[in-house]
Amino acid sequence: MKKHFSQLTVAAVCAFLGFMLTYQFQLLNKEDKNLVAGKDNTEITAEIEQLNKAKDELQKKNNELADQIKKYEDAATNTNDISKELKNQLDNSRMLLGLTDVQGSGVIIYITPKNNIFSPTGSSQVLTEAELAYLVNELNFGGAEAVSINDNRITNQTGMRISNGDNVILINEERVSPQERITIKAIGDKVNLTSTLDFRGTLSTGRLAFYDITYETSDSIKIPKFNKVYKSDYLQPSKD
Repeated sequence: MKKHFSQLTVAAVCAFLGFMLTYQFQLLNKEDKNLVAGKDNTEITAEIEQLNKAKDELQKKNNELADQIKKYEDAATNTNDISKELKNQLDNSRMLLGLTDVQGSGVIIYITPKNNIFSPTGSSQVLTEAELAYLVNELNFGGAEAVSINDNRITNQTGMRISNGDNVILINEERVSPQERITIKAIGDKVNLTSTLDFRGTLSTGRLAFYDITYETSDSIKIPKFNKVYKSDYLQPSKD
């Protein structure tokens, strides 16, 4: 009875900490989107700086809450083999969903713009989200287990969109400039991933042809976790 009470207590604490984690991310997203129209550039810049500081502080607190949840989970599974197996499955699911920092062997791709694409006649040569989404798909086809673009973790809820007159690509609501070098990291079997990249046309499709693209293999690639909150307002388990 005492054992069951202890497990229920741990579960309640974990649920509460998880709620706090989600609430803080939602609060941050709401603040980011509430810049009031009509302010001058100086006011907007100052407010953006304040929001970035608040974002960093909330991220730090969220990381602390996530660490605390992990400690409670570890404590709850120390003496039970079944609980340990469930915890291992939970940790593996978190890795696959992008909710934890990961590392492993794989490839790193560098996409560097050529100078002539920014000439008046080269506007149609600037990289868009279409080429990045294409490369992510190719890497996934090659067996990538985790992918990031400029350290933005790509998950099943990641969206990409060109913005600001083709000057910015938004990934997980973070800004990536096609006018600067873009780094893509992929963790997986190095042989399969390099074979995918070496396949004819893979690195020259669309506007990729106007960029200098190189890649290297590595045995120690680090990819950070997905820094947003998963949304499931409409998703429900099937009753069939």
